[in-house]
Amino acid sequence: MKRNDLNEIKQRGTPDFPLEMILVDADHPRYTMPFHWHSEFELILVTEGEFHAVIGDETHCAVKGDALFVNSGLVHGGTPKDSSYYCVIFDPSMLMGKGNLCWNGDIKRIADVSDLAPCYFKGGESDIPELMSVLIKTLKREGKGSVLSALGMIFTILGRVSSLCPELDCYSQRQRLSGEDKLKAVLNYIDEHYSDSITLEELSQVAKMNEGYFCEFFKRHTNRTPMDYLNTYRINMACGMLKMSGATVTETAFSCGFNDLSYFIKTFKKYKGVTPRQYRRRLDLPNL
Repeated sequence: MKRNDLNEIKQRGTPDFPLEMILVDADHPRYTMPFHWHSEFELILVTEGEFHAVIGDETHCAVKGDALFVNSGLVHGGTPKDSSYYCVIFDPSMLMGKGNLCWNGDIKRIADVSDLAPCYFKGGESDIPELMSVLIKTLKREGKGSVLSALGMIFTILGRVSSLCPELDCYSQRQRLSGEDKLKAVLNYIDEHYSDSITLEELSQVAKMNEGYFCEFFKRHTNRTPMDYLNTYRINMACGMLKMSGATVTETAFSCGFNDLSYFIKTFKKYKGVTPRQYRRRLDLPNL
């Protein structure tokens, strides 16, 4: 499937408990997290190695035992290094009951401040990583009372986050959203056209900037140049094809925007450390 909307709109968990937990390791097709956003809150706990995360305008090198919080609608992505990490993604509306409950305002305030909310919590200096570790163990248990216990942990974590959130005036919010909208437009364009030939000029036109300023803008928000990000995204999509489909290496290359097979193999090895065939063998898939 070509379309893989970066504005993720999907059912998390069940309608009664809209929460999804994902373990991401080296064999996951999206081991390198592409930049995307969603309406849900997301908690990330690094369990091995390092995870270089970009969340809004902030960059953090999270190591084993550190936690990250991603706010609603905030563009985020990351690059792991010998890493594994858990992502817990949930709809904040599941915590907001009917009527003017006393905690509804706190949850809404977290979402309203967006990228001004704290997003990095270092193990040993904050109790949030430990609380998240307990949350993950609770979600794995899936026994009687596990949902109530998980909700209790989520409320506690969000309580810690809310206590650190600043107030935000309307002018600051408008200024911030202007840059976010430009970045989201470029990321959506890459998502829709990654299988085609894409030039730097095209991307800068999408952002309505000249090429020089656009490159500075994009790198400031993602820590990558536009073309480096494009290649990373294409290789991520190729990993998904190699893992989930019976496509050959050549078919995968052309489907992901590479018109030269040797360049595809070279680029794949640069980002993944192995060739496409070696990657497929590591997953015990047919060597097509």
